[in-house]
Amino acid sequence: MVKDTIILSADTSSLKFSIALLRGAEPIAQFISGAPNRQSSDMLLEIDKLLSRHSYDIEDIDLFSVGLGPGSFTGLRIGVTTMRAMAFALKKPIIGIPSIDALAHAVTDNQPDICVIIDAKQGKVYGRFYKQNRGAVKPVSKILLAPINKLLGGVKGPILFSGDAITLYREAILKARIRGVSFAPEKTCYPEARIIGNLSFSKWKKRYRDNIFTLSPLYIYPKECSIKKRKKTVAP
Repeated sequence: MVKDTIILSADTSSLKFSIALLRGAEPIAQFISGAPNRQSSDMLLEIDKLLSRHSYDIEDIDLFSVGLGPGSFTGLRIGVTTMRAMAFALKKPIIGIPSIDALAHAVTDNQPDICVIIDAKQGKVYGRFYKQNRGAVKPVSKILLAPINKLLGGVKGPILFSGDAITLYREAILKARIRGVSFAPEKTCYPEARIIGNLSFSKWKKRYRDNIFTLSPLYIYPKECSIKKRKKTVAP
């Protein structure tokens, strides 16, 4: 049955690498590591330990799920490549989810407007805007790349900010004098594999799967990101 689908999920886009095991929408277990300098061998070792701890073999996995970023280029390459390799070897499906979307879905506040910002280094952030209605979170912009002040231009509150960049740019956000600004707790500001897995399961129920040969990280470059006008586009 679809609800009994066993999912192995991973996110390597941030400083906190995480893997999770789910049965359908329900998490069985999750491992989070704060070690940023990971290797594919370390990731495989932690996956093996997680599965063994809960009496599963890699052959028991029905669906692989992975966060696509944006975020650490090296981390994303390792994570996506590793999960694709396992899915290919076992002839199992794989689904990729933007890690930035997982952060929006981690918000527990009922604030209708959400902005997720991720540190992109060199004085820039990756950002995306969302609307929340009765627990359903939908993106209303593309994934943007810009200096924080440019991203904040024209933003009207009330709005909740989340993502690892809020620790860097909290003061700049407050100086923008946006009405009704609030901030997500730090513990929800890094993508979690259990949420990536849950979002993948929602797509899996609709018979969606990604092409294992073309699935790739979201490497966002300046020429691809214009914030002159926020378009109300929903990610696939």
